[in-house]
Amino acid sequence: MKKGGLAIVIAAFVLAAIIVLPSFVVVRTEEAAVVRRWGVVDRVLPDGLNFVFWIPNTVDFFDLQIREQAFRFSAYSIDAQNVSGYVTVLYRINPQDAKLIAEQFGSVQHLERSMDGVLLQEIQNVFALKSAMEIVEERAIISHEIHERLRTVVTGLFHITISMVSVESIDFSRAFELAVEQRMIAEQDMMQAEFERERALIIANQQLEVETLEAEAIIVRARAEAEGLRLQASAEAEALQIMRDMWRGLPDDVRDVMLRQMFFDSWDGGLPNVLNNDGISLIMDGLTME
Repeated sequence: MKKGGLAIVIAAFVLAAIIVLPSFVVVRTEEAAVVRRWGVVDRVLPDGLNFVFWIPNTVDFFDLQIREQAFRFSAYSIDAQNVSGYVTVLYRINPQDAKLIAEQFGSVQHLERSMDGVLLQEIQNVFALKSAMEIVEERAIISHEIHERLRTVVTGLFHITISMVSVESIDFSRAFELAVEQRMIAEQDMMQAEFERERALIIANQQLEVETLEAEAIIVRARAEAEGLRLQASAEAEALQIMRDMWRGLPDDVRDVMLRQMFFDSWDGGLPNVLNNDGISLIMDGLTME
């Protein structure tokens, strides 16, 4: 009987453990736990250890970490060019809306299936509102535009927060790509021609500046030489005038002596072909200095 009683106690303990232990639920900080009572959403559990009796209740867990969805899109631009590519959307579930998500969508999988078509349509709308060249030229900001559009449209509908949008690739038809390449080549040729023109203009301006400076230097030198000659002529004229004034102021006998001295200083020793009686007076006649 003792053994039978012990077996009953052990069996009761095991049964209690089987019944009670599954009722302990641990909720981590990176997830939300929604309790359903007989299949109807009841409440959201707080983080940590919780007791939820499992017979009438079930617990659905929602991952609150950032999730990633990749979309392959295809659209026509406003100028009827086919555009395709990949867009990656990073988002997370709003923790405070976990109960609403459970009520409206049931699970995260149903939520994603419901919002995928909406997200894809909004992505295509962004490309459909631009011309092909605008898409090429504004590729760096298209991700931001898609982000803002999705944030405005889907945040309230699906209780999520868009963290980031990245346009991974954009593809056009081969004909359009060739047209873009030809345009880029033409623009590069124009830029090169403009560069060469500006370079030639700079060189011409530099050459003109050099020639202008050289011409100005020649003019300055010519003016300096002319001024030097003028000053020299003026000085010589002034000196000659001084000598004349001094000569006129000398007595006649002094002038005669100076003339004779000048004659002898400049005489080379030769004699004139014609002499008068004294041999000198003919030479001296007419040697006057006015």
